[in-house]
Amino acid sequence: MKRLRTLIAAIAALVLTTALMVLSTSPAAAVAVTRAAPPGHGTCTAIDPGSPLRRQGAAWFCFKAGGPATARDLAAMHRLTGAHGPATARGAARDPAVDPANPLDLCMENAKEVNTSRSTYCVQHPIGYRILGADGTVGEHAEGVVVTSARVGISEWKEEVRAAITQSTPKMPTMMIGLRSDCTGPCTGGAAFGGGQAPLPAVGRELLTSIAYKTTVVKGGEARSQPLYHMTGTILTPGTPVNTSDNWQGPLLRCDNKVGNGPGCADDRHMANVTFHKSRYRAAAVTYEWAQKTLKSAVTGTKVNPLHRDPNSDESWTDTKRRRTCKNLPYPFPTDPLLVPGDSCDEFPFARSFEGGKPNDLCVDILPKEVGGVWDVANVRVMRGNPDTAACVRSHVTLKDNTDAGNELSQATTSARILDGEAYFVIVDD
Repeated sequence: MKRLRTLIAAIAALVLTTALMVLSTSPAAAVAVTRAAPPGHGTCTAIDPGSPLRRQGAAWFCFKAGGPATARDLAAMHRLTGAHGPATARGAARDPAVDPANPLDLCMENAKEVNTSRSTYCVQHPIGYRILGADGTVGEHAEGVVVTSARVGISEWKEEVRAAITQSTPKMPTMMIGLRSDCTGPCTGGAAFGGGQAPLPAVGRELLTSIAYKTTVVKGGEARSQPLYHMTGTILTPGTPVNTSDNWQGPLLRCDNKVGNGPGCADDRHMANVTFHKSRYRAAAVTYEWAQKTLKSAVTGTKVNPLHRDPNSDESWTDTKRRRTCKNLPYPFPTDPLLVPGDSCDEFPFARSFEGGKPNDLCVDILPKEVGGVWDVANVRVMRGNPDTAACVRSHVTLKDNTDAGNELSQATTSARILDGEAYFVIVDD
């Protein structure tokens, strides 16, 4: 593949040698060409000795692509993407283990070419075209970047594609670009720009399009998939257009059909997480936060001590574990509708986790309270047991909040593709 890419680039550059003859540059004396192209400029081909460009001092045409985005690329993309909302990292420090609200933030926060979280990815691929003198001096040139980003987790997803020229000299010709993705494994990609090419706009603007993907893993199956990008470029020089091409790889994803009602993908190099907002799940969210911050002798669902999805996900087994914690002797949970209207027993660790279902004599009972419209761990009251030795928590939570939090856990298990026995941690925020 590497030899093929080198050959393609060499052929494209050779064609461009003739096409660029009509470009005007400042007159200069003809300069002898060294035998080797100046290093650091990518794939270079010597310009024909008798051409006008050669007589004007031009010696090489070079195409360079790949590698980390430069500081200039990142700064340009920051400006271009400002209309799409600021990157999370610029507002507040984001936990790198947590999916960003916008997948594009991954590229805004990093200089790597391929950037991923559990359920999102962003790939930034720099491209550059240069005309060099025999001494390596850069003449006419243009540099840019192609950025692809998406959120995965379901069988079909759409990848946003952005392409932009981040800097260019005034006489560099217009460039057209085409892009398609051939997704490996049980995954299909597609083409951007309607399957054709589109002109890259002037510096300061971006070209926006998309690529549709679909994963087709069979029920109970699991496989690896990876987008493989193929870019075609055409430089609109007077006379014969010049074609170039490039290939690069996207993220390596694990796709499965073992969770929920259909297939989906995730980057399983990142631990999954489940987030509960106190504004929505109220006493339930406070219960989990209190357990994480207070229990001293138990696995509490943090990144250091994560929970694991129970390999036995049969609902009857989950009910058995829930009864062991909430209903069985010696301490059946004392629901009290006068204390909490619609009171119910909410347990942590979750009954659906491998760590859940502990005997209730190992638990501490708590009562979260809303004070001044705020749910906070500072307002939790211990009703029974010792937090210093307890291995689990039982909490007085309305049945609605308890049920809604359980549904959130189920939905996150599907969207984050948490397989049987796989680790995950719990986040509680406002």
